[in-house]
Amino acid sequence: MRTAGDARAATPVAASPAWTVRDVLAHVIGLCSDLNSLHFPDVGDKGGNGWTALQVATRRGRALDDLLAEWDREAPTFAAGLREFGYEFGRHFVADLHAHHQDVRVALGLTADDDPVTVAMSLHHYLAFTDEVLSTASWGTLEVVVDADRRFLGGNQAPRASVTATPFDLLRALSGRRTRDQILRFEWSGDAEGALAAIEGGFAGNYAFPTTPVED
Repeated sequence: MRTAGDARAATPVAASPAWTVRDVLAHVIGLCSDLNSLHFPDVGDKGGNGWTALQVATRRGRALDDLLAEWDREAPTFAAGLREFGYEFGRHFVADLHAHHQDVRVALGLTADDDPVTVAMSLHHYLAFTDEVLSTASWGTLEVVVDADRRFLGGNQAPRASVTATPFDLLRALSGRRTRDQILRFEWSGDAEGALAAIEGGFAGNYAFPTTPVED
């Protein structure tokens, strides 16, 4: 962001259609600031959408350098908090930060950030989330094969579907950054369409699989 400048910060972000690059930055900074100050979503704010919108709205009109200075103040405290709470809690926010970071890189035409450690940590979060979604829906078992690892999500019965993909592509898919058609081009067997419907149902209206292909 320090090298992108104000003009490129106004670039729309396809993965978050209502936002520009600057808006994504405002959300990420606002998330750190709110959690550092123990400011959480209201009880009636389903999915924290109002909380997130306020993070962006209150930072509109501020200079890019001012936003980055806020990041410099808030990020070290936020990072220390993640270390204090531990891996399971911390991986959730690493996954969120990586998703937005990669969305911005796509918007600015930059190469993918596929750092293996960051991708693995982020994927752990989304696999756990998908396991919970499929279990809650009583959909059945989804077998996921990534590199040499094999995971069973949603149960321990014979798989209703099986998918094989690279860690980066699977991460982007499970975080809602691949269209259905893109995901169906992974290596599948069984009820792929049913698996995608169940996973998208777990997004709970906060986001959905995009309709325009995301290429990163």
